[in-house]
Amino acid sequence: MSKKLLILSVAAIGIGLAFVTNVINVQNIVAFYVALPLGAIFLGLFLMFRSFEKEMAIYDLEQQNHPARLAEANLHCDSSHNVHGKHAIAH
Repeated sequence: MSKKLLILSVAAIGIGLAFVTNVINVQNIVAFYVALPLGAIFLGLFLMFRSFEKEMAIYDLEQQNHPARLAEANLHCDSSHNVHGKHAIAH
């Protein structure tokens, strides 16, 4: 997702700068001038996503190692020994 936002921001900023500097003349269509601010918005979103990637990875790791989740996994593992209502024989 962050790569897509970076690509969108670079493209929108490039197009917006082309419109603002009159490299591409769009004087009759004023709506194209929104490209530069849109690029700045995408750049801000990219920076936010990039800064939170490490935090999200740490949070996911904490959630996987949470004691309640581990207890639930052990409970599920214990119930898997039941096969079609009959107890499986462990050797």
